[in-house]
Amino acid sequence: MRLKLIAGNLAIVVLVGLGSYLVVRTQLRTELSRRLEEGIGDDSELFARSWRADGARLAEGVSSRVASKSVRNVFTASGEAKRRGRAFEAAQGVSKWFQDPARGRRERPHIVAVIDETGRVIARDTDPNRMFGEPLLNQVPVLRTVLTRGAPRYGVWHHQGKLLQVGIAAVRNDHGGVVGALLVGYDLSNGFATQEARLVGHDLLFIMAERIYSTSTSVGVRDALQASLYSPPLANSTKAALQGKPTLPWTVTLAGDEYVGMTATLPMARGVEAGYVVLANHGEHTALAGVANMILWFMLLGLLGVAIYGLIIANNIMEPIEQMEDDILAVINGRGDVRLEVETVELGGLSYRVNQLINLFTGVAEEDDDGRAVTSSGGWEAVSATGPDPGSSSAGPIESDDPHAAALAALPEPQYYALLFQDYVAAKQSVGEDVSNIPQERFIQRIKGNAAHLQQKHGAQMVRFEVETIGGQVNLKPVIIH
Repeated sequence: MRLKLIAGNLAIVVLVGLGSYLVVRTQLRTELSRRLEEGIGDDSELFARSWRADGARLAEGVSSRVASKSVRNVFTASGEAKRRGRAFEAAQGVSKWFQDPARGRRERPHIVAVIDETGRVIARDTDPNRMFGEPLLNQVPVLRTVLTRGAPRYGVWHHQGKLLQVGIAAVRNDHGGVVGALLVGYDLSNGFATQEARLVGHDLLFIMAERIYSTSTSVGVRDALQASLYSPPLANSTKAALQGKPTLPWTVTLAGDEYVGMTATLPMARGVEAGYVVLANHGEHTALAGVANMILWFMLLGLLGVAIYGLIIANNIMEPIEQMEDDILAVINGRGDVRLEVETVELGGLSYRVNQLINLFTGVAEEDDDGRAVTSSGGWEAVSATGPDPGSSSAGPIESDDPHAAALAALPEPQYYALLFQDYVAAKQSVGEDVSNIPQERFIQRIKGNAAHLQQKHGAQMVRFEVETIGGQVNLKPVIIH
């Protein structure tokens, strides 16, 4: 029974704890996943705005350089050699100018080129002969717009395996006519991707038509995403994104972790298949759902507390019950002197009523602390050695100096028990009770047990009983003989 009481409580705690854990964890993960998928589109737009702002700053910086004397002097030089020399020096100076941290970028530009009005390279930085005369109108679509309209622009250039963000501004003569252009390009490197990733709060990757160009992720994640982006089911959406149709958020497993991503084309990348991917680790962004694990720890504490408390309560309940069971079994086995002595608040009343029931079936009157007999129905019996006291409603048990008690004491035990049983059966029959279930041997055993109990209680030499009927109730009244 103890185990049932404890196991039942433990089962309830486990069911409530696990149920709460599953509900809270599921709800948190669902809500966090929903927010991540909804928010990644906003983060993609945040990067697009950052890209436009960065491109505009680059174009503005290039525009400020075309007004410098070194750049303008390129187009006033006489002779090709002198012109190329001035163009190389101007490109070198512009490159150093952009390396100044005050310009917003610490790294050296990947390329600085001075271009003539036909779109051909006059000279570039680092090497005066490299790229000389190379036509760029078809390679850099935004260059044609700059030479035609004269306004600075930014864009994307795929140059010799490099993906560059470029800023271009027109060089004008003293009359305002466009005589050439200045181009500055920065590599969309891993460092640049990492820098922009900090802004959006997610990983960022720059992609081309056939491969990932740069990334802020680890190599393992990059390689896994490479395989996913350019193969079904993401291949078609990647191609569409590079053509100007951003994807909806998609989910993919990379290097053992689940990721949510979104693909879009780079702003101002007309004529170049270049895009970007905003990538978020689903597990990291739903880690808050791990707070539900606290429920499991509290459940374990609850199990421990319930087990200890349940054991204490079970013992407090079961030990008295087991004692009552043993006492009742003793009464059944003939121990008429045994009574239940349970003092707990919960079972004390039950113990008292069971004792009343035992007294009723054994025909023994109950006694109070003064030795006065009380019937099984609760009324006081007036029995004493000298007869009832007219001024009192009750008296003590019969003492040995009473002649009637002396006569009872003088009877041999076999005769006494036989007469007592006959009187008891006759009294029961006289009030119309069935006596077929009162065997003489069991009756005598119970009388002996009760007598021994009262004898020990009162320190008497002998205790004998006599039968008396009061108000249709048959009782055995003790006679205390000192």
